[in-house]
Amino acid sequence: MTATTHPIERGRNAWLAMALTLAATGLGHIYCGRLAKGLILFFAGFTFAPIIVLGMQEMDSGLAMAAAIISILLLVALFFYALFDAYGTARSMDDDYRPKEYNRWYIYLMFIVVSLTYPTNLSQSIRTHLLQAFKIPTTSMAPNIRKGDYLLLNKAIYQQQAPRRGDVVIFIPPNQRHRHYIKRVVALPGDTIAVRDQRVWINDRPLSPENTAEQVPSPSPGGTAAHEVIEKNSERAYTIRVAPDSIQGADFPRTRVPNGRCFVLGDNRPVSQDSRHFGPVPLADVLGRVDFVYWPAETWTRFGRFTD
Repeated sequence: MTATTHPIERGRNAWLAMALTLAATGLGHIYCGRLAKGLILFFAGFTFAPIIVLGMQEMDSGLAMAAAIISILLLVALFFYALFDAYGTARSMDDDYRPKEYNRWYIYLMFIVVSLTYPTNLSQSIRTHLLQAFKIPTTSMAPNIRKGDYLLLNKAIYQQQAPRRGDVVIFIPPNQRHRHYIKRVVALPGDTIAVRDQRVWINDRPLSPENTAEQVPSPSPGGTAAHEVIEKNSERAYTIRVAPDSIQGADFPRTRVPNGRCFVLGDNRPVSQDSRHFGPVPLADVLGRVDFVYWPAETWTRFGRFTD
């Protein structure tokens, strides 16, 4: 028997190599006959997914967020390397390339299908269970989170622990199931909560009774001036905005937070629509904790892990 040979072709098309790389990382190299390198690049892109998944489930949330961001940046770098290297490889090849057994359209199609479907399922899984990006459209959490901030929500954290007082969370509000709200958890199941004269009472004790922070006027809707003060809740201390003494904020009667629910307030108390208006929020509707500001509004000094 004589071995089947393939006709000699004129080199490899550099633009086609780039196009195939765009469709599936590493496929341009396979097209150029660099099978081993193409497979390494192809499967290397998939290794970043387990890093993100394991990181969010096992690491401290700050380290996990850093690992996720670094993994994404490395994935982008890998893609651009593969893109331009495939172009350069095709350009440098001789004009007497003999196609290999794997240089078949259906082989290319298989790589493209895997490349297109795997990231789609992965990104949906990450968005559902691990990380989700949000843009903040309101000032209800000012001054800690500002209108226009882009945040990363840690959805894995409450698989390991229950929400704590002071956590900033995103949830589905009871009165508008089609929307997402961002607020701060101030009371947990079993706590008693009351809001009187702009002061929060947890288990019959007022938060930040001394109001020790310097009062700084800042603009708020309607032309009134708000004041920024420090509120201390459990082991957390954070800045909130309250209305001037001449303007009363929304009160809430003394109530016990039911089991399976939490009480949330916006940090910008004069304008926030929160549990004072729609009651405690089911813990099942809390999507996760805000952990990272990846595109801050106004100034990049606020970029990074969110702590307040």
